[in-house]
Amino acid sequence: MNMSEPTIESIFGANAGAVWRALHKNGPGNISDIAKATSLSREEVHGALGWLGRENKIVMERRARVLFFSLQESEMGESAPHHITSEEKSPDSSGAGPKRTSKASVSRATSSTLEAARKALAFILAELEENREPTMAEVSKAAGMHSRQLGKALSSLDVKSRAIRIKGKSVQIYPLDLKARVWELAALDADGLQKMMMAGEQAPGADTEQNRERLTVFD
Repeated sequence: MNMSEPTIESIFGANAGAVWRALHKNGPGNISDIAKATSLSREEVHGALGWLGRENKIVMERRARVLFFSLQESEMGESAPHHITSEEKSPDSSGAGPKRTSKASVSRATSSTLEAARKALAFILAELEENREPTMAEVSKAAGMHSRQLGKALSSLDVKSRAIRIKGKSVQIYPLDLKARVWELAALDADGLQKMMMAGEQAPGADTEQNRERLTVFD
């Protein structure tokens, strides 16, 4: 490999550094705020936030129907990095390890439900990438969970099936317009996905028809 060619680590690391500096300078912001401050595209901001999240450098907070991001308190006293890469010193080695998820939050989403949701998202994304709209039955089989229970878990992530008619029968499918949403969720680690599930469960009126507007992971 030509060492002068950009790598995934250098690209995402540079974007993560730009987002880090914007949050350090401007304070909390949503996707639109961050994209404007950094001149990055929304997709690039998504990737950078995912990178920073894995490094435990950011905090996610819901305000009404929008998610805002800010730096961890421990980051605010740091000097702005030029970029952040996978080779960078991990938060654990700095002497101040990542904040641990509380027992209460862990109990909100059991490991089995979380794992089933991750399998379901991976399957749905793979199907949508091939321009196929998987049925709820297919997703349930791939995830190894009853469709009703799985549907509830995915709904908390705002991944909802749609009813269509095939040969006169009503079938629930996951439509192609969910692709961006599923891509964002599939990029999260287990802790990030669990937090999103908890936020969805706590959202007022989360299961009502009036609450149809999609809440995105990073906006």
